[in-house]
Formats: sequence, structure tokens, C-alpha cells
Amino acid sequence: MRSESSFEINGDLIIVEAIVVGPNGKAVTQLVLDTGSTLTTLVPRIAEAIGYSSANKVARSVVRSAVAVEHGYFVRLPQLTALGCTVPNVHANVAELGYDIDGLLGMNFLSDFNIEIRMAERRILLEKLAL
Repeated sequence: MRSESSFEINGDLIIVEAIVVGPNGKAVTQLVLDTGSTLTTLVPRIAEAIGYSSANKVARSVVRSAVAVEHGYFVRLPQLTALGCTVPNVHANVAELGYDIDGLLGMNFLSDFNIEIRMAERRILLEKLAL
């Protein structure tokens, strides 16, 4: 399976649209494509909008960055759609990120695909890996 998607640039960040599904519905989000993040991350306001709270957590989490340590929790999203592809049962970290973004699209989503980023064209090509 192959797909092609456009993206926006905000400073040095690649922003992609994603649809996240939770127990109370779905939300259209703007996530930073982050190959340096092992997990997809949502900020609490997005998690709460689709029906998650720390009561729904799989486990607690700690996010460490160069400027802060944020405590959060892990949830399992029934479905995450981004870049023209839908992946079921995606674990996501819920934590404040300190920026005006909805979250990060991490490697736990991206690792199932070959990815080609064409900056000048603002396109991302995705191809499902044959496993």
C-alpha cells in the first residue's frame, strides 16, 4: 500500500493532520512528525476530548526533555489515521509538551512504513512494509 500526503511547516517542524479515536469519539489533530520520538504523544486536552483521563491509563509515564520533566500516562488508541494510513491499537503517551501543538506522531506509528519526505514539494510518501 502506498499513500501520498501534504504537510505544513511551522518553523522547523513538519506538521501532519491525524485523526485519533478514543472511547468518546474522534478528533482531528495537528501532530508534529517526530522520528526522534519512540511513542506517539497527545497533549491532555486532546486525550480528554476523545474520552481519556489518567483513570484510563495503561501505565504512568515520564517525559524528559532538555528543559523539563513532565509526568503523564499511557493509553491505547483503538485507531490512529495519519498520512493516508490507518493503524489500529496504537499506544500513546499523554503529557504536556510545552508548545502549541496537539502532539507528536512517533515511531510506534511510523516504523511500519518506508517514508520519503520531499521538503521542497511539501509531500510525504508512505509505503507499507511487507512484514
